[in-house]
Amino acid sequence: MDAGAGGQGDREGHRGAVLANPDLDDPARAAGLEQAASRPPRHRTRPGGHRQVGEKGVATHKKSARRRGAWICFQDESGFSLLPVVRATWAPRGQTPVLTHRFSWKRLSMSGALAYRPDRSEAVFVFGIKEGAYNTASLIEFLTALHEHLDRQKVTLIWDGLPAHRSNDMKAWLTTQRHWLRVEPLPGYAPDLNPMEMVWGNVKATELANLCPDTLDEAHTATQAGLERVGSSYQLCFNFLDHTGLSL
Repeated sequence: MDAGAGGQGDREGHRGAVLANPDLDDPARAAGLEQAASRPPRHRTRPGGHRQVGEKGVATHKKSARRRGAWICFQDESGFSLLPVVRATWAPRGQTPVLTHRFSWKRLSMSGALAYRPDRSEAVFVFGIKEGAYNTASLIEFLTALHEHLDRQKVTLIWDGLPAHRSNDMKAWLTTQRHWLRVEPLPGYAPDLNPMEMVWGNVKATELANLCPDTLDEAHTATQAGLERVGSSYQLCFNFLDHTGLSL
C-alpha cells in the first residue's frame, strides 16, 4: 500500500494507496482517504429474521467505541477481473449491445474501510488494491496503514468471518494491538449491515459496468477512479451507512 503524501512509501505487492489529501500532485497513486462532513442520522426499519439480533450486536460495539473515543470502522474485501460486470444499458432500437472481452480470470483484489466518528462529525474512506487475494499478512499491513492514517487513534473494527480474519496469525497479531484496536465480528450472513458492500456495488454499477478492459492496468485505473469518486463524496460516505439502517 502506498502511504501517499507524508507516508512511509510503497509496500511490496500493493497497487493501491491510502489518500490523506485528495489534492495530491500524482492522483494516479491515490486510492482513497477522504474526510466527510457530518450528516444527521436517518433511522430505517426493515423486516428480517436475524437482522434485529445483528443490529443489537453492532449497537453494543458502537456504544463501546463511544466510551473509548474510537473510530468505528467497517472493513471488507472484494475483487474485479477482466470479465465485464454486466449491467443494463441503453442502445438504439433493434441494436442489441454486445460485450467483447478476453474471457480472462486474471484478478485484482480490494480491501476497504469506511471509518466514522461516533458523533458523525467525521468520516474517512481508505482502500488498497493488490494483485492476488488478501491474506492475513496483507490485511495486517492494511490495518497498520489504516491506523497510521487515523493518526494512531483507537479503532473499533467491524468485519465479517473471512478465514483470514480468523486465522491463528491474525489472532496473535490482534492480541498485540489491544491498546488501540478492538475487533467485533458482523453477524453471520448479514452483508447488508456492512456499508462497504454498498461501496463495491456502487463502483461496479458505475465505473466497471459493462467495461471490457484488455489489461489489468485498465481495470485498475477504472476501479481506482470509482473508489476515489466515492471517497471524495461526503454524502455517499454517510449514505452508505444510513442505507444499512444502522445509526452511530
